[in-house]
Parts: sequence; structure tokens; C-alpha cells
Amino acid sequence: MNFGRPELKALTALWQARRGTRIAPDRADFDPLSLRDYLSRIIIYDVVGDPPQHRFRFRLYGTLIAEHSGRDATGKLLDDVMPPEACEDYCRLLNGLMEKPQPLRVTGTLYYLDRSFVHFECVSLPLTVNGGDRIGQIMDVLYYPDEA
Repeated sequence: MNFGRPELKALTALWQARRGTRIAPDRADFDPLSLRDYLSRIIIYDVVGDPPQHRFRFRLYGTLIAEHSGRDATGKLLDDVMPPEACEDYCRLLNGLMEKPQPLRVTGTLYYLDRSFVHFECVSLPLTVNGGDRIGQIMDVLYYPDEA
């Protein structure tokens, strides 16, 4: 994973260290202090529904993400926010992280309301919840290369 942002490489290393021998670290392994440099750019998805096709709800939608997107999606389902084709593609990616929990680097272009496009680089990190043995959340941390 060749990150353009060293912060994403550092966060991936932290995820690996906190995972240990488990399938993924637990959400409780990341407190606000350990994530302080990332808080405004974090999205946390709750996994809802049954396999094989889960749905995803925005538990946390960072303030910088909300500023760039022109909305706060906290509490909404991914399929209520994204167009169907884009949602299908992204849900496939998130479901893949549940099947094979590992960090994933994602780059591309987001099409936000009232904006033609916004470039981004992101790491997606699967997490267990409450010491469980399955993925219950996915944490994304986004950087915008065009940001000042």
C-alpha cells in the first residue's frame, strides 16, 4: 500500500499493532486521544443486517468530511445517501473487508452535492465491536490532496 499521505501509513501501522493475533482490532482499541490527529476526517460505518449483503450506517461523519460533502450523513444508511450504482460498488468493497479483514487503501474522486468532484486518498480499517469475533464497524480516514 503506497500511501501518498504518511499519516495514513502511520494509522495503518497502528491498526496492525493493535490487532495483534485477532482478526482485527476492536473499536475500543482506538480512543479519541489516539485518533486526535484524524478526528475531523473519520467516517465510521456500523454494519447492519445479515450476511452476505450487509448494509452500512454512518455512525460518525467527521466535520471535515461534512464540510467537503456539504452535508452531515451521521445516522443515515449508505444506500440513503449514495446513488444506487455507487452504493452497490462501495458496499461490495465494504463487504469484502468483512470477509477478509485487512487495511485497504482507496483513492479516487468523490462527487459531492454542489461540487463537480473532489479527489481523495483513504484507508479503510475493519474493526470488531465489544470484543467480538466478527467485523462490526469499518473506519475510513480520508485526506483530500487538494486541501490547503
